[in-house]
Amino acid sequence: MDDVLQEIVKACAEDRRIFEIVQSIAAMTDQEREQFESRVKSYYLSRTDQVDLQAYHFYIFILSDSNAQKIVQIVSSKGLCV
Repeated sequence: MDDVLQEIVKACAEDRRIFEIVQSIAAMTDQEREQFESRVKSYYLSRTDQVDLQAYHFYIFILSDSNAQKIVQIVSSKGLCV
């Protein structure tokens, strides 16, 4: 899990759009996060393309265990975002 967390932190540092996605999810209420997770699962349910699967894993990871908040905290505290 730490590897995935660090990989996303690095991606946020390199691409502000990714960081903005993570920030938006970190700012969601529990209910909003649950609704968004449901939409993500529905959207990616029948997807088989490698890029789609990577996006699905990204969203599921940042939606669980307060990972979005952890990523925002790491990126912000280290001033990593471009």
